[in-house]
Amino acid sequence: MPKKAKHLRRGRPTTLDRQRTVAIATDCYWRDGLYSTSLAEVCRRAGVSKPSVYREFGGEDGLMLAAIEHYRNLATIPLMSLLASDAPFLEVLRQLMTFTTEISDRSAGCLLTAMRYAPGRLGPATLTRVKMIEKDLLDAYEAWYQRAISRGEADPNIPPKLAACYVDMQMGAVLLQMPIASSPARLLQQMQLALRSLVPTSHWETFMG
Repeated sequence: MPKKAKHLRRGRPTTLDRQRTVAIATDCYWRDGLYSTSLAEVCRRAGVSKPSVYREFGGEDGLMLAAIEHYRNLATIPLMSLLASDAPFLEVLRQLMTFTTEISDRSAGCLLTAMRYAPGRLGPATLTRVKMIEKDLLDAYEAWYQRAISRGEADPNIPPKLAACYVDMQMGAVLLQMPIASSPARLLQQMQLALRSLVPTSHWETFMG
């Protein structure tokens, strides 16, 4: 007897909406946390199948890579633009503290920071990209502090590279706490206490006054 012919589905596989899927994945990883969000959960919320994600992104590493690029455009590039602006040092510092401790209608905290502190959850492509963004951000902090020194707005006794790492560390510590913080106002006070060491006392008193 001849073998039964296999019935193959005609036509191309259903395609997903890449932009929508990336936006939903970004929100899932950002709002619910990297370790609390599985690829299956992202697929469920986006209404797509795992095979379609693998076809479009090559797997979860590719999806996470697209998510961090989306987040970079959403939050990191505006932050770096602020650091590159000609605004006074203390005004930028004020905006950095507001950026770090405010709760938006999307999520508290920072997806980039979450990824930086959870390298074991990332695939190789995402991890490499996160490290590149991290370096760009540290370079932006350093250049910002160097300009502030040249204008007499920041403590010249603190090397710009050290200041950059210090600001980044303080922001990272607060951003990690923001999703579970009971009092963002208290975190803001802690940031003010930590960052006042970068500013001459007379400038800080005027700033806080």
